[in-house]
Amino acid sequence: MKKLLLIIALVITTSTFAQKKNSNGKIYDKHPAINTVESFTKAFVEGSQEELKALVSDDFKWWQMNAMMPKPLTIENLIARSEYLAKNVLGFSVTNRGTSYSDALEFGKDGVNVYAYQVLKGFDKNTGYKLEIPRNSIFFFDKEGKISGLSVSDSQLKWKKAYDAWGTSKNGEIYKDHPMISKARLLYAYLEIGDLDSMKDLYAEDAKISDAMNSDINSFISVEEEINNLKEFYKTYEILRVRERGYPDLLKYEGDDTSTIISWWNVTVKNKKSGKTKEAVHHSQIVVNSDGKIVNEQYYFNASALPN
Repeated sequence: MKKLLLIIALVITTSTFAQKKNSNGKIYDKHPAINTVESFTKAFVEGSQEELKALVSDDFKWWQMNAMMPKPLTIENLIARSEYLAKNVLGFSVTNRGTSYSDALEFGKDGVNVYAYQVLKGFDKNTGYKLEIPRNSIFFFDKEGKISGLSVSDSQLKWKKAYDAWGTSKNGEIYKDHPMISKARLLYAYLEIGDLDSMKDLYAEDAKISDAMNSDINSFISVEEEINNLKEFYKTYEILRVRERGYPDLLKYEGDDTSTIISWWNVTVKNKKSGKTKEAVHHSQIVVNSDGKIVNEQYYFNASALPN
């Protein structure tokens, strides 16, 4: 029985390996074609028209593969894009993405392809929009070592956002008077009079609160923790006065049933022990749900402005 099982295993193994063929080529991480791609990339970033033309074949074509209907484009199209980006993008660069590097695939008589994994970066000096677009490219080489074709795959959604930055689009409405603005005003009213129970009632039970200037990024605390922190605060300090700066703005974003209220305040604080007082600027941003409860709060103040 053991012999039979061994024979069957050998037959299966032999059959599996028999399905494999000889290698169709070799992969290199160092290759003259990779050097050419690096020269091409450098010329593209610098907007060097002559250098780009010198590196490609006479019948060179390239494709933007993430377009709705990819079609062959000419070297003139590529040069125009290169020159625009070189002149209009601050800190323009196209570099290897993370720890990736280009691979050269040599297919014997069929020539060489180079696969590059890069990221395009920079700031559009006209809009200030930050470009950070991953791109995968395949460079096709002819027998003379010229680049005969280029296939580029990158994020068309990110390019669209960059193009949209040139225009205007509405994302909601801003109100300077609105019933929900009362939530921001009451928050600071209760802060001045020290009514923490009424302040707590302004929040939803699962609300998230952040002291943005004095805590870690994306760090939030619960309503209970915020109330306890204020109790400790009142042991040392007294709020003498809060004063509204300008007026709050309420933002209603498209497709959102919450309201975002941004407001600015002057807050005068007294140190109970030293008797010293200081007035400092506070900035508050709260998000209120359709029930009128605060579900998110981020406030900004400089703790060093508190009186000693």
